[in-house]
Amino acid sequence: MSKVSVNKFLIRQATDSDLQAGFKLMAELGYPDLSIARFAATFSSVQNNPAMTLIVAEDGDGVVVGLASISRRPQLRLTADLITIDELVVADSARGLGVGRALLEHIRAMAGSSGARRLELETNRARESYRRRFYIKNGFTEADSAVMRIEYEFDDD
Repeated sequence: MSKVSVNKFLIRQATDSDLQAGFKLMAELGYPDLSIARFAATFSSVQNNPAMTLIVAEDGDGVVVGLASISRRPQLRLTADLITIDELVVADSARGLGVGRALLEHIRAMAGSSGARRLELETNRARESYRRRFYIKNGFTEADSAVMRIEYEFDDD
């Protein structure tokens, strides 16, 4: 993936040097207690997984102000690929400047050109972005579905 300017932000593939910025952004997203060691291992795993894409948005000064992880997998029911935005976060200091919109535009273009059947994401209704109808304003529709999960504990050694 090459570097692409969307509006006033540079959207590019994340590199190893974006690890600390990504860790900080995850804290701003509401995950301040993540283990840096586990995060670093997962960051590397996402970067090296051929079914995933990890992108960042840089401002004009080269500061990473947004991050998105995207996964792609074939779905029998769709008879095509499903692309999922797994994480999308914008730095608190850059909210309202168009970073999220730039990331979404890039992801939507990527999904459209890849032949995927669907682009989706999961968000929490308590998030400010949901209450502001950010995703609705950017072309998404809310699905009538329920997220079912089982949480597993692990040690952060």
